[in-house]
Amino acid sequence: MRRLTMLKVPAGLIVAVLAVASLAPAAQAQDQDTGFTAKMKVPFAFETAGGKQFAPGIYTIRMNGQQTMLIQGATSGLALTQLANDSLPATKGKAVFTHYGDRYFLRAVWVAGNNSHLICARSKAEREMEVATGKMPTAVELALLQTGR
Repeated sequence: MRRLTMLKVPAGLIVAVLAVASLAPAAQAQDQDTGFTAKMKVPFAFETAGGKQFAPGIYTIRMNGQQTMLIQGATSGLALTQLANDSLPATKGKAVFTHYGDRYFLRAVWVAGNNSHLICARSKAEREMEVATGKMPTAVELALLQTGR
């Protein structure tokens, strides 16, 4: 009798592949409708929720709906986000990072002319840094280089 064996694949890998595959058509539609594309030059390494680490460099940010943001550059990845509505459109585009010691975490992105901004989820590492330091983080703002729809 012949037995079939299943290949063991980490569940996180399957979820990540499915998430990226399902976002491709949505990302194009979102850019055409209400999404945005922006560029930023980050002079320091930074992290996002999920532990994704990015080296210093120039990154393109694309809004993928209300719950994810695609970050592409020397390193690429997704950041979990929430869409927050603002009463007035942003006058300038900016990315805000929280800073603990020598670590930076992407927290929010505003695009000039938009009535909303993206808030990035806090990672476990960021929460641990806040507890370990016992201090409130410093906010670091970087102007976006270029934006578009």
